[in-house]
Amino acid sequence: MALVSNPQPTKSARAAAASAAVRKAILAPAATSSQRSSARRSSPHIPSTCSGCGEALSGVDPEPHRHQVIDIPRIEPFVIEHQLHRLICTHCHATTRAVLPAGVEGGGFGPQLSALVGLWGGVYHLSHRKVQSLLDQLLGIQLTTGAIPAIRCRLSESLASLVEEAKEAIRKEPVAHMDETGGPIGNADGNNPERKRGWLWVLVTPALAVFHLALSRSADVAREVLGEAFEGIVVTDRYSAYSWLPLHRRQICWAHIKRDFTAIAERAGVNKEMGRRLLALEKQMFEQWHRWREGQISRQ
Repeated sequence: MALVSNPQPTKSARAAAASAAVRKAILAPAATSSQRSSARRSSPHIPSTCSGCGEALSGVDPEPHRHQVIDIPRIEPFVIEHQLHRLICTHCHATTRAVLPAGVEGGGFGPQLSALVGLWGGVYHLSHRKVQSLLDQLLGIQLTTGAIPAIRCRLSESLASLVEEAKEAIRKEPVAHMDETGGPIGNADGNNPERKRGWLWVLVTPALAVFHLALSRSADVAREVLGEAFEGIVVTDRYSAYSWLPLHRRQICWAHIKRDFTAIAERAGVNKEMGRRLLALEKQMFEQWHRWREGQISRQ
């Protein structure tokens, strides 16, 4: 990734910002105008006697003070039962059973439930057991832990074409960033019975990010993810899996380069001075780059 050096806020500045955020939250109105207009039910409360002298009161306030309580209704799942009748032919005695209509999920889980399982696992990174627990506690739906990865696998299959479209879009961009990281991935889809260490590859542009899970960190996977048709510049670290890229199409990540310059500057003797000069050049280069990005200078 390209390195952008921004000054870090001081501890006192961070504390002041946090305090301001708390005050803003406390003093914020209980409901916005849009929430007020969407109130499903209103309960008018009219005082019957004066709080000052005790005399009886009458009439209504044309602009009463509004206090709204926001809540969510009880969420209850609904089950649609498809009854597939089986009939015997009076002519040949063959048995025929009806089939599910087009669009009905054969696995037994509807699109909304499947989307929720995918959201909790893919976006909020909850484990299978946590998703199972949430479904039970919030919705009263009891699923086995094996059903969770089955739903996720079906979601992955249904999104495969969209992922390919995203890959093709990235491969047309002039610059893309690429990286990989390892970790245990289990065997939810049945393709990793030996439970080998997995690698999560990512291909990123300012508009899109595509993730690819593999059991290898090799150059072959890098080629597969990037695609042979990509002709732009790839920003990577120094890992050898990217060495097949021509030098004019590969940019080493400046965050890594700056760390190397810093390490050189922390040594003794001539290395220290060399590291400081390299850091100064890096700073000067990015100052000019920011000026170019803001339109203050041109490439000429």
